[in-house]
Amino acid sequence: RGGSSDPTPAPDASASPSSSAKSPTSRDLADLNPAALLINKRKKVPLADSTVAQLKAVEKKINERNAQFFTTYDSVRKWTVSLNSQNAATQGFGLHGGVADAKIAAPVVSPAEQAKMQASMRDLRALMADYRERRKADVTDALAAVPDAGQKAATDLLGQQDGDLDRLLGGRP
Repeated sequence: RGGSSDPTPAPDASASPSSSAKSPTSRDLADLNPAALLINKRKKVPLADSTVAQLKAVEKKINERNAQFFTTYDSVRKWTVSLNSQNAATQGFGLHGGVADAKIAAPVVSPAEQAKMQASMRDLRALMADYRERRKADVTDALAAVPDAGQKAATDLLGQQDGDLDRLLGGRP
């Protein structure tokens, strides 16, 4: 029973794919730093050591520029998590051999909480749109550090990363 003794994989395995697709974490978004991608894929985009050093500076600049955004994003995102998913772990045991009766396990959501969650979802969608705009500047900064010879390969890699972002945000432009 080696798998059950390691608590680390369990939270990732139990995460709902639909909730993560609708609202990625700030870490998910931060991992899409275009400068970091180019540094990590420098075998596909041959880069001189001086260019890598420039990209590391750009990566740091992007992280600093987005730090407050990610703090705000996390604050808003926590209110978008459904109360059902928050309470599922605590109310999942009970009747019928560990499966709680749905009527007994149903959480009570006040109208104020429901309004807060709905407002937070609107705010989160606006923040996701803002992140797309911020990313344009991030990509421009990263590409500016790449020599002309590597521009096409770098642009292709960043285009693939844009596709990853679209999938992460649910394909909304």
